Amino acid sequence: MIRLLVGELRADWRSWAGLVLVAAVAGLAIGVGGSFLETGIAVGGRMGAGISGVSSMILVFSGVSAIAVTGAVARLAVDLGRAGYARWQLCGVTPFQTAAVVLGQAAVLSVLGAASGLAASTALASSVMRVAFDGASGGYGSPQAEVGGLTAILVFGGVLSVALLGALPAARRAGRTPPLDALRDSEPRDTSMRWWRWGLLAILVAGLLVAIRAWMSSAADATPDDRSTLISQTPLIAPLLTAVIVAGGPVLYGPLLRAWTALVPARASSAWFLARHQARYHLGRSTASVTPLFTGTAMLGGLYTVAATWGAAARAAGEPFEGLKLGQVVVLLGGPLLLAGIGAAVVVFMSNRTQAREQALLAAGGATTSVIVCAAVLQALIHVLTAALLSVVVIAVTGALTTAMLHPFYPHVVPQFDLGTSVVLVGAGAMLTITAALLPVVTRLRASVAEGLSAV
Repeated sequence: MIRLLVGELRADWRSWAGLVLVAAVAGLAIGVGGSFLETGIAVGGRMGAGISGVSSMILVFSGVSAIAVTGAVARLAVDLGRAGYARWQLCGVTPFQTAAVVLGQAAVLSVLGAASGLAASTALASSVMRVAFDGASGGYGSPQAEVGGLTAILVFGGVLSVALLGALPAARRAGRTPPLDALRDSEPRDTSMRWWRWGLLAILVAGLLVAIRAWMSSAADATPDDRSTLISQTPLIAPLLTAVIVAGGPVLYGPLLRAWTALVPARASSAWFLARHQARYHLGRSTASVTPLFTGTAMLGGLYTVAATWGAAARAAGEPFEGLKLGQVVVLLGGPLLLAGIGAAVVVFMSNRTQAREQALLAAGGATTSVIVCAAVLQALIHVLTAALLSVVVIAVTGALTTAMLHPFYPHVVPQFDLGTSVVLVGAGAMLTITAALLPVVTRLRASVAEGLSAV
């Protein structure tokens, strides 16, 4: 079993390398939040309470992003190896052994990534601490960041749990799917959610509603000292809404993608026909491509929308409001945004071999070079626009909920939707995704069709 695990990692490293990189970035994001928490506990007092408060915000934003992106990449890595796992079973490996080896691969690589993320956290935590607290009101200063046992537990436990939970359904499916079915169909066709995923979605929705109701009840009886604490919790709306949509991804992403792409008729061009068909057929790959950019854009746009709504209400009431500073955005969303960019590029890299065979088949069927290139670009844009549409939903609901939650304190509050930063991020994500999709396509055009079709 060990030899099979190691041998498969060496032979199919392209499908698993992305998981190590994403796990490392997730480990860094969680590690920074864990370092803030550990530092706050060590410092104690008023300063420690302030640092611990920031740590909870970082961990919520980073945790949601890590769960979404790392889980999606782990699941994609397993799904891309379906044909190989089928050949294992034809050679005598049992379904249980197949699932065990796949989960072992995910565990080994996520631990390697978590170790790298913890090392990066050790090097960067103090710098992030300075960005967060230098010049801040309250006299917190900038203490030396602590990176010890608590941070290590959060990093390794968080990254390993997320990777295994993401890989588990795909690993069970790989073990249970008849080998001939897996060899005949490279993409799992079942996109429905299992009972546990429905249960998770119900728990998240119920938890969000209960939290909002409890917040509103607290706001009604809030003292002046409680007021600022309650208002400072409104930025958590966006990551919580993002988590709800990610939990319902299997039944949300596909219908949305099919609905909006149907607005452009297939006869518009042959490249559009191919891109739309591939995006719809490879829903697992599309989900993994959409999730990173969606989480980053939704949380960034949601954070700025909360700040804009809060700021407009405060200024209308004659209260001072500084607005979001770049340092605050970097501290809260640096990890999630890095995960969004790297996750989107990693998915394209991991899918490179499967796409090579598909494009070789298109070339063998008579597709021109321009059609193949345009189809790759359009497919990347389909994923980006689907992520943008989902982000708009989160930003809109965030604005509405923020308005309702601030109304007890600011009777004349109105929602202010700040989409500028989200548009910039979507544009950057589009450029990154298109570049990551085009580079291997252009490189493969030099190879013969026979070489592309012979890729294993």
